[in-house]
Amino acid sequence: MKRCSFVLLTAALGFACASAQAEDTYLARSSGKFGSGVLNAATGWTEIPKTMYTTSQTEGPVGLPLGFFKGVFHTLGRTMIGVMDMTTFFIPTKPMMTPGLIWEGMDKETTYNTNWELHQTK
Repeated sequence: MKRCSFVLLTAALGFACASAQAEDTYLARSSGKFGSGVLNAATGWTEIPKTMYTTSQTEGPVGLPLGFFKGVFHTLGRTMIGVMDMTTFFIPTKPMMTPGLIWEGMDKETTYNTNWELHQTK
């Protein structure tokens, strides 16, 4: 029971911080980065079914096993970037992957940015 309430509290904190990202201040950007980091670290495992679906849509039946292995790779990537965003939240950078959150692009495969850009805040 305690674990379930901790997960719900963490998700609520993540949603609140991620929704604050719409403003263009240092506090909003850094809290938004922390919130999206929490959400990406917690939902990274959903890359497996998402990637299996998107790969099977383009590759046909062979896309399911291929999508599983690609999904494991994307799970590690999303989770590790989420942890990195939580630990470096005080440096407001642009997202390192597209889509920034898993549910923003359920029909698109995850891609990673190769550069580390800072947000210009007020």
